[in-house]
Amino acid sequence: MYHKNYICGHVIETTILERVNGAALNWRKLDKDMMINIETGEVKEIQHNSNRDSKESLRQTIKKLRMIINANFFGAKNELFITLTYAENMQDTKRLYKDFDKFMKKLKRRFKDLQFEYIACVEPQERGAWHVHLLLKADVEELYIENELIAELWGQGFTKTQRLLQVDNVGAYLSAYLINDGDKKGQRLYYYPAGVNIYRCSKGIRRPKVLIGDMCIGDRHKVYEKTYDIVADDEVVNKVTIRQYNLMRDVGGG
Repeated sequence: MYHKNYICGHVIETTILERVNGAALNWRKLDKDMMINIETGEVKEIQHNSNRDSKESLRQTIKKLRMIINANFFGAKNELFITLTYAENMQDTKRLYKDFDKFMKKLKRRFKDLQFEYIACVEPQERGAWHVHLLLKADVEELYIENELIAELWGQGFTKTQRLLQVDNVGAYLSAYLINDGDKKGQRLYYYPAGVNIYRCSKGIRRPKVLIGDMCIGDRHKVYEKTYDIVADDEVVNKVTIRQYNLMRDVGGG
C-alpha cells in the first residue's frame, strides 16, 4: 500500500494505491516538458494533453485550488468572502485581472496598517461574463469591512461581502461556485476558455504539506471515500482509493 496525504489545515486528502509501481514513482520532473528516472538517469519528454484546458484538466486545477484554500482559510473571524461583479457583460479576462489589481491596491491604501493575504478565483457565466470570488484575510483577530466600502473601491458593479463562520471546508464551498451552475453539476467547467488562469494567490499563501505513509486517522473523521480500478489491456493493474478527512467533524460519533 502507498499512501500520499495532502494536509490542508484540518482537512486531509489521502490517495492510496493498492500496489506500488516502483518504476512510476522513480520519475521526477526536470521542467514542464522533460522528466528523469532518478535510478537509471533516463530522460524523456512529458506527453502533454493536446487539450490542456479540457474539462478534466480544469477539474485537477480546481482540486489543487481546493487544497490551497483549505490550507489557509478556516472560517475564522479575520476572514471574508467577497464577490466582485460587473454591471456590464464584461468578457475580457485581461481587464478582469487589471481591475482586480487596482482594487487590491486601493484596499491596501485604505487599510495601511493591515497585512492582507488572499486567494482570488475567477468564474464565468454561460453568457461569457466574468466575476471574481475573493477569499481575504488580515493579521487581526477580527476583520470587518463594510460592503459599501468594498463596492466603492471596486467601482465596477455589484459586490457581496460575507463571513464564512459556519463553513469548515472552505475549499469545497468555493469549488461548488466554480464547477456547478445552479443545480447543474459540472456545467460551469464548459464555460472556461482555453488558457485562462482560474486563480491567483498573494505571496503569503501556504501550500498544502505532503506526507507519505499511513497516518492512521481512523473513520471517525472520514467524510468522503471513493475507490476505482486502473485498467490496462482489459486487466486491473491497480486500485486507487481517495479519502477525505475533516478533523473538525466527528462523523462516527463517540
